[in-house]
Order: sequence, then structure tokens, then C-alpha cells
Amino acid sequence: MRETLPRFDERGIRVGCVVQGVAEEMARFCGRHSVESVCIADPERESYRAMGLERTDWWSILLPTPEGRRRRAEAKAAGFPISLRGTFQKHSDVLQLPGAALVGQDGRIQWVHRGSSPSDLPLPTQLIDIAQRLLSARN
Repeated sequence: MRETLPRFDERGIRVGCVVQGVAEEMARFCGRHSVESVCIADPERESYRAMGLERTDWWSILLPTPEGRRRRAEAKAAGFPISLRGTFQKHSDVLQLPGAALVGQDGRIQWVHRGSSPSDLPLPTQLIDIAQRLLSARN
């Protein structure tokens, strides 16, 4: 994500990453990834519930899909290995499925993705493309 932040900025798209955990946990996690300026703490996971994001089971964590294994390997190669210690923070739910949303300047959700597995998140470049299409359709 951090590599693509300038591309979002160039297009006038503001990024916010909602992170499970209190402010200290969020700062530690986002600081490790150099994206603390765009992170928002959500220790009660209210935004996750509001977006209708579900929880998974332990099998999907312990036996990831081929896509999940590929994304874990990519993250590790990029210097971001999965950290079990980081995963089991006090305010973190390891079974919480991910999601992504594009929100208009008026605060309304324009597009949402609800992950079906722990690794099911759109790539930042895909989010840029979707945001560009939404912006073009409005003009």
C-alpha cells in the first residue's frame, strides 16, 4: 500500500486504513509498515460490522487457499511476514475477514468489497482503477 500512496494522492484520492486495535496497537502496526498517517483505529470493529464483514473459521487461517499462500509469500518477500504475535493483539480478532470500501466526499459508500477469506483484499492498484472509473462516471 505505501508504494501506491503517491498514486492515490496524484488522483486526489484520500486513503484511510481501518485497523483493529486501540491507538497504540494501530500506531505500532502501521508504523512497521510506514503508513501511520492513513491509519484509523477501530478497537471495537464497529466499521467492520457496519460494512457487513463476516468472520471466518480457524481452518481458513491454518489451511490457507493457494491465493492466500501466494499473498503470504509475496508479503514475506517484501519484508512483511505474517506475525503471530502481532496477530494476537488484545483488541484484534484474527478471524475477522477483511474488506475495502471507496467512500465519496459526501460520506456515502460508493463501492465495497467484502473479503471471503483472510487474504481476499483488492490490490491497491485495483482500488485506484475502481476509484478512477467511479470518478469518471460522475463527471
